[in-house]
Amino acid sequence: MKSTSTQKKPMFIEWRNALVFAVIVASLFRWSLAEAFVIPTSSMENSLLVGDYILVSKVHYGPRTPATPLQVPLTHQKIWGTDIPSYLDWIQFPTFRLPGMREVERGETVVFNAPKDLLDPIESLWT
Repeated sequence: MKSTSTQKKPMFIEWRNALVFAVIVASLFRWSLAEAFVIPTSSMENSLLVGDYILVSKVHYGPRTPATPLQVPLTHQKIWGTDIPSYLDWIQFPTFRLPGMREVERGETVVFNAPKDLLDPIESLWT
């Protein structure tokens, strides 16, 4: 009679592990490499329209460190479809920008925090 030391994990544990891994990888990707944004105003009307989606590379100019580690992953300032903040503000870290690959050049599209966002903690947004 053969004895096997490997047992198959229950399916819900495999799914949980895969989901946790995917959220961690997506959060690290969004924080350090690239993030998707929607154009909110018509200020760039000649090149970008309201509602257009853009993918911002954070590697080129350097990602900013998060202000708080206590945030629901893959959210901005509010939990989807609610007015509930997605972060706890009782722990705040100083933020700084990591070194980037190059400087901003004339004519490039730049994403920045709107003034109304200054009341919220700065997460991994682009300035």
